[in-house]
Amino acid sequence: MARRRCICLLLVLASGCKTIPEDAYGIDRIRFNGMEELDAQALRACLASQERDRVTFAFGTSADPACGVPPFDGNRVSFDLWKKLRKGWPTLDSAVFDRDVQRIERWYQARGYYDAAVVSTAFDPPSAAGDDRIVVPPGGQAPCEREGANEGCKLSIEIDIEEGEPVLVKSIEVSGHESSGSESQTNFESAVELEVGKPFDESIYERSKRAMRRQLREASYACGTVSGRVDIDRETREASVALFVETGPACTFGDITVTGNATLPADTILDVADLKTGDVFRLSEVADAQRAVYALGALASVDVSSTPRRDGEEQCTGVVDVNIAVEPGRSIRWGIGAGVQSGTIATLTLEQDTRISDVHLFGLFEHRNFIGGFRRLRIEDRPKIVARDPFFRFGQGFIFGNEVRVEYRRPAFLEPRTTSRIQLRHDWGPDPYELFRRHDFQVRGSLSRPFFDGRLLLVGALNYDLYRVVDEDPRYPTSYQVVFFDQSLIVDLRDDSRSPRAGFFFQVGSQQSPAKLRRSWQYVRVTPEVRGFAPLPLSSTLAFRFGMGAMFIFSRDRNRLDLIGQQLGPQSYRLRSGGPTTHRGFFGGFLGDPGSISSLNREGVDARNDGGLRRWEAGIEWRLPVTQSFATALFMDFGDVNRGEVWRFNYIRAAAGFGFRYQTPVGPIRLDFGFLIPKWQVVGGQPPPNAFNIFRFIRGGVPGAFHFTIGEAY
Repeated sequence: MARRRCICLLLVLASGCKTIPEDAYGIDRIRFNGMEELDAQALRACLASQERDRVTFAFGTSADPACGVPPFDGNRVSFDLWKKLRKGWPTLDSAVFDRDVQRIERWYQARGYYDAAVVSTAFDPPSAAGDDRIVVPPGGQAPCEREGANEGCKLSIEIDIEEGEPVLVKSIEVSGHESSGSESQTNFESAVELEVGKPFDESIYERSKRAMRRQLREASYACGTVSGRVDIDRETREASVALFVETGPACTFGDITVTGNATLPADTILDVADLKTGDVFRLSEVADAQRAVYALGALASVDVSSTPRRDGEEQCTGVVDVNIAVEPGRSIRWGIGAGVQSGTIATLTLEQDTRISDVHLFGLFEHRNFIGGFRRLRIEDRPKIVARDPFFRFGQGFIFGNEVRVEYRRPAFLEPRTTSRIQLRHDWGPDPYELFRRHDFQVRGSLSRPFFDGRLLLVGALNYDLYRVVDEDPRYPTSYQVVFFDQSLIVDLRDDSRSPRAGFFFQVGSQQSPAKLRRSWQYVRVTPEVRGFAPLPLSSTLAFRFGMGAMFIFSRDRNRLDLIGQQLGPQSYRLRSGGPTTHRGFFGGFLGDPGSISSLNREGVDARNDGGLRRWEAGIEWRLPVTQSFATALFMDFGDVNRGEVWRFNYIRAAAGFGFRYQTPVGPIRLDFGFLIPKWQVVGGQPPPNAFNIFRFIRGGVPGAFHFTIGEAY
């Protein structure tokens, strides 16, 4: 049976292999000799003659560079693994190859290497140099070894290049912008990417002019132009660059119109766009308007275009008209499906790491223009089967559950950019930290407002949470209710929110429960966090984070709450850590001291951690792309959670590990393995016992955890 399956697999693979046409040369390899300063893959992207596709691990610049798009340097380390079986063979065309030789020299000139030349080309087999078709004389044999019956021959090409010395930028002069403000002058000059003493590159020169034009439009000069002149002395290999700016008049917004909206309210679109006739024109405000209008949700496409008015002599009048062209999408959407959730749980207020994993069905209904005004109503139901342990082993037992969410969202509430939400959530099933069954009913009303092109986000909300325990057991928390305000401030200066390479991120969240209710607390919860990202060579990224948390409890219902709840606060809002987005040396929620109930202080499915009042976390990660879709990472995580009223910075609980990422449109699919470092747990003391071990085949296991989820850790 096994042999039969193997034969079937080989037949499938063989059927996917493409063959070389009988009279053609299939290009297997094109090698460039003499390329030392520039990237062969960047050159290859501009050629019509291509070699056979291969699966490649490339450390450095983009795995699939585009023609004429920087970077062009040779900082690439790549390894070819195997050929793509289902890809066809590219064949040799002599006329196309001759033009490619000219393209190589022109490509080098565009990079500033004006003396570069192709000195020779070599073909293997040599017969391909005389004719790009395989010519077989009557009664004779082919001049090359065929790949198979009725197939052509495999061809390798070597191209020898002499790069020569590059032309270096001697000077850069920017003129014509003196009448603009000092800040605008600085922005114009900083948009120039060419550097004195570095090779002159035509692509970077043109990109600099485009960037300067964008700066002109950002500074209100919508009719401004940028031109340039480059004087090249090939004897001294020096380039003098002059850039000329014509600002034109400062511009203001003119007519703001909406087209294509059909029955959707244009007034709401105009309110959310927040562009006012007579205001100073800024390119960033146009882009911000496009993002805000598209975020309404009921539109399939949005295109905000700006057109400067001109008089009868085609002179700029200083007024810019804006048209918001939209295409309505489907108002009503519904769907059913199935999914898996592992490692994290999101309530209406928090997103936290957890031990549980589940398999679920889901059904949703969404109306994106509910009772008009782009109001959105969304209803989602998710029946689920929850595994009792983080290894996703349903053989250890499972629990049924169900989660229902309802959300009503209204844009342009009170003012154009403020969004109001009313949300309800009912989760029946296992508690995500201790697995007893409970009802968790939440109601939340919130207001949110972005500022500065979405870089700053402010959120404020009022919440009510009713938590009813179903499984009656003195070991479990008691039921409770809590009313609290929460606010969050987010500053996002990252270049990409899903896979950042550079930038800064800061957020602080706060909760205040002022009401003195039965089965409740009065408390304040504060959780600041900072993250940073720095690009490194080989297209890699160094990421770091540091966060803290504090829970201050001022009063509690001592007659109706359990002892642990009195000390640590509401079960759903205690400070916890450990998991795929916090400390990867622990499974979700297990960083810190073990649970207080001795009967539950066991390894595996019955392990327990109650959380704490103080938390600190730190992490550093090196992310290295291997292909365009695949990346690896090395990381170290530190932190502690404790029940005291001071932070225990001597509890470093260090973990080191590695992981893999596969990019998808919704973020990277991530698999991480974290291992606790034995002597780096508690400075001057012994660490608490660990609840889980992984890799049990290694002397009973290694203290640590693994995590499979979507999205970067931070």
